[in-house]
Amino acid sequence: MRQDASHEAGDADAAMRVGFLLSDDFPLVTFSAAVEPYRAANEVMGAERYRWRIMTEDGNPVRSSSGIEVSPDADFQYPADLQDRAGFDMVFVVGSPDFPLKNEAQVLARLRFLASRGVMLGAITGGIFLLARAGLLDGYRCAVHWYFASSFRESFPKVVATNRLFEIDRNRCTCSGGTASLDMMLTMMSDALGRSVANEISGWFLHNRIRDVHDEQSIGAMGELSVNSAVVTRAVEVFKANLETPLQIVAVARQVGVTVRQLERLFKDHLQISPSRYFRQERLKRARELLLYTNMPVSEISLAAGFSSHSHFTRCYRMQYGRSPYADQKALRR
Repeated sequence: MRQDASHEAGDADAAMRVGFLLSDDFPLVTFSAAVEPYRAANEVMGAERYRWRIMTEDGNPVRSSSGIEVSPDADFQYPADLQDRAGFDMVFVVGSPDFPLKNEAQVLARLRFLASRGVMLGAITGGIFLLARAGLLDGYRCAVHWYFASSFRESFPKVVATNRLFEIDRNRCTCSGGTASLDMMLTMMSDALGRSVANEISGWFLHNRIRDVHDEQSIGAMGELSVNSAVVTRAVEVFKANLETPLQIVAVARQVGVTVRQLERLFKDHLQISPSRYFRQERLKRARELLLYTNMPVSEISLAAGFSSHSHFTRCYRMQYGRSPYADQKALRR
């Protein structure tokens, strides 16, 4: 790869020290997209501009969500030479929303210690849940993956959750997940090393455009759907924006400018399901998300998913998932 003289850095430039805290079930693609730009930056610059360490709670290996084992460089609590502010410039938390730990209180205390020393803290995909539980995202903008956005907002109302790909807010940076971690790292490298360097690194990864802090998750309300119908798209957006409200289909049809019969036909043509059944399934999906990612009691979850009758919610849930919400909650948290 080309290394322009303009990219060369003087020896006096200290390397940025970055830490990654991983737990079991961390998303491998998101982690790789976050760490690989640092390796590429060092090669492009012809100097060590970034130095990183991979850490786990206790220094033992962890497995990604795809089962691939990763061995860390250090124990997060007591890394050999990283006891104070001089050890890190940035630390990223990468994991699933439940972020399984043996001693969460100790890890949270360590994160708060780093924050008190001015270390920039970041979280990638489900890692935001751990930073939020530490109280370190209160009052900050935070990019939240669309899949668990509802449960995150329910659990952490003091955090300003957004639908953006990533957020860089003062001394916090958060990424919704997937390949967006590549964009977040490239954006920060653009500020630190210059736009031309960031563009070259982006080119290494065949990444045509560096998405910025204004880009939102294209998934949105239609994330799992591929529909070529403006009416169905708009109706789905209305349904997803009102999961707590028992909407009448006639009101939704009126809102999107068609009759109930036309709306039903369009849903059957494009989604092979009726509007009412689609809405019920989305409310049940939200209930299951809350069961998995929050500590809300089932009675509150049924209301948050738009079911005024608890018994009706339980019946619908059992029909959809094959067991009661109580049984599912127990199994999901095992």
